[in-house]
Amino acid sequence: MKTILSIGEFSKINAISIQTLRFYDQIGLLKPYKIDPHSKYRFYHINQSSLVDAIQYLRQLGFSLEEVKEILSDKQSHHLQDLIEDKRQALLAEKRKLEEQIKEIEVFQSGAKLYHQAKQQKKVEILSFPQREILIFEIDRNIYQMSTEEYEFYLRYFKQAIHAHNPYYHHLSRVGSLMAAEDFQEKNWVSKHFLLFQHETIHLPNTSIQSLAAGEYAVAYSVSFEAEIDALPHFHQAIHEAGYQPCGPYICEVIHEQPQLQENQRDMFIRMQVQVKKRNS
Repeated sequence: MKTILSIGEFSKINAISIQTLRFYDQIGLLKPYKIDPHSKYRFYHINQSSLVDAIQYLRQLGFSLEEVKEILSDKQSHHLQDLIEDKRQALLAEKRKLEEQIKEIEVFQSGAKLYHQAKQQKKVEILSFPQREILIFEIDRNIYQMSTEEYEFYLRYFKQAIHAHNPYYHHLSRVGSLMAAEDFQEKNWVSKHFLLFQHETIHLPNTSIQSLAAGEYAVAYSVSFEAEIDALPHFHQAIHEAGYQPCGPYICEVIHEQPQLQENQRDMFIRMQVQVKKRNS
């Protein structure tokens, strides 16, 4: 049985490239068993295959080459457990990040699906929603009297308030506004509160958290901020014509946004909603 192998033979039986073996030699991670003094050809011992297995395994776990070198250089390393625990914690953090990304892609997917299903819908419908939590940010202007440019500036203030205490919280999907129940009932179109539907609860200074009660909600859709303003009186009237009356705040929820590069402006698909109850006849 052949125990001394050329670099090509060693590469083939260990499923590792010749280039990688040369690089490992260069950084002192895996030296050849011997080098021919005349031809400079590298040769490896079959027993060095166990080192390749160990390197590949540790790299699969996410250890850097420097960490791999340290682990394989000293079996008695006093901080081996620290290295392993640090890597475990890093992987757990990555797992949490991936889980959050999966949640966000599901939100984006559901919004895009709803946009294509409901964009032509004109009638008010009654839907049941579970209890939901929203993050509230109060401002000093009525959102429904803003220009689109003013809206963007005030939305930046909300984003800055979030980022000041959580710089890794990047999304503003499912943003919207909140109108007091009495204002909606009196057809007084005033909102001085941005909201953000929360997938996980975050508590921030200068914001508050409000729970939206589970129950039946009148729902309609709007294709823009300007269209929502025009649609509010019709939405209010349609609720009464359907035999219901509002019993909670009015919520504007941006379901889907897909602004176009050449247009340089916000593109919102809005779900208009308010909790309702059957009107006494």
